[in-house]
Amino acid sequence: MTFEEFENIIDQTLEKIPQQVKDILKEKQVAVVAREKAPDEMLQRNPGMVIFGAFIGMHYGRFFLANLQSEPTRVELYKDSFEMMFKKEEEINSQIERTVVHEIAHYLGFSEKQIRDLGY
Repeated sequence: MTFEEFENIIDQTLEKIPQQVKDILKEKQVAVVAREKAPDEMLQRNPGMVIFGAFIGMHYGRFFLANLQSEPTRVELYKDSFEMMFKKEEEINSQIERTVVHEIAHYLGFSEKQIRDLGY
């Protein structure tokens, strides 16, 4: 898939999430960003893992002036990870949807266990 096609799938997925969540992301300026691949330092910290996406930044409702960060809060998705693990378009689309929901849930403050318990 091209990078543009990957971005389009992400955009289509974002259209499906509840309006209240979309409003929070917009109000707090949380971007969902497509990347070609996971950063090398992330891969080095997680050897042997396939990383589909990551939440980077400050969790919703937990902003304190003492915690100012230099990078914007965002969700990143890594195209090459999806392509490495899945060959069929519908499998890729399904995993992108799961990953978007999973990483947005991290932003909203859900733990890894809570997200997994919800099926993501």
